[in-house]
Amino acid sequence: MATNTTSGSDARTLRVRPIDDVPPDRPVWHFDELPERAQQLLAERDDRGCVAVAPDLASAFADEPVVVFSEYLLIESA
Repeated sequence: MATNTTSGSDARTLRVRPIDDVPPDRPVWHFDELPERAQQLLAERDDRGCVAVAPDLASAFADEPVVVFSEYLLIESA
């Protein structure tokens, strides 16, 4: 099974953190509308809410969206 995370030198780190309110300048995505690779990213984050991903997946989150899941999750470049 392929993974969406990477440990190589080309890896990018994304931080996923819960927020209470959605900033008006952020796009909002619903979890079930995300590609499977992006959904897996949310499941693979560590205790700090960080995950190392390949550059192509990191670029998919370049606009630092809020994802609606069981809570609002802000995705940011770390």
